[in-house]
Amino acid sequence: MNTTFLTRDDVAAVTPSAIATSHDGRRSDRYRFVPTVEIIDSMEANGWGVARIRAPKSRTSLSREFGLHQLEFQDRNAVGIADPRQQGNPIFPRIHIINSHNGTSRFEVLAGLYAMVCSNGLMVSAGSVGEFSVRHNASFNAEEAHRIIGEFRERMGTLAEAVDKWSQVQLDREQATQFAIAAARIRWNKPDEAMPEPVSLLQANRLVDAGDDLWRTFNRVQENLIGGGFKRSRRVARKVSQLRESNRINSELWDLASQTALALS
Repeated sequence: MNTTFLTRDDVAAVTPSAIATSHDGRRSDRYRFVPTVEIIDSMEANGWGVARIRAPKSRTSLSREFGLHQLEFQDRNAVGIADPRQQGNPIFPRIHIINSHNGTSRFEVLAGLYAMVCSNGLMVSAGSVGEFSVRHNASFNAEEAHRIIGEFRERMGTLAEAVDKWSQVQLDREQATQFAIAAARIRWNKPDEAMPEPVSLLQANRLVDAGDDLWRTFNRVQENLIGGGFKRSRRVARKVSQLRESNRINSELWDLASQTALALS
């Protein structure tokens, strides 16, 4: 299965704010406009295409034209990381750019993985390849953004090491249960929130995800934690659709898996 890259027209149709050529006109003189469209052009020039766009549902035209957006870039020529679950369905490292032109977010660069076997986006912990986040102020500009993104591109290869290592770490039933309990607390972390049964998060939705290694366990838990659809006390867990909450859960779950691999290695 090949990645379908989005054209400039696709980006404009889905998220007009990503191609804005100015901010919303309501920023102070201290605000430094960093056009996402320049980032798109720079990434394309370096062989990275837009593979996915995400943005909150816009309530106003200003939000649609200048609001928060997240673009996922993938190397057009990447062979991908071999997925231990199923050969022939590689995992692709992606660079996530989060930006806005109305003051609702910082400019952020994050790392992620895209596993084609189940089409889930895995946001990587900041500690794995680094993290960059900065306010739109006079000390930051597009050139600085390009430099940071270049550093991220060079670090992406380290993610293959984690995938290989986790596939070799075996969990017994108790360890898998404890992993699921800790994962549930990432999403439901208030005393009055009902916790799901660990088995709900450990349930495999496809045959290739069935197994006791950490990589398969992580993928099952991640998909169920974000996708919901299972009983949580008397309620049915909803899908996580909020962009920043999805990123937070993914990143913290990656941290949990990294800590588990370290403890069991």
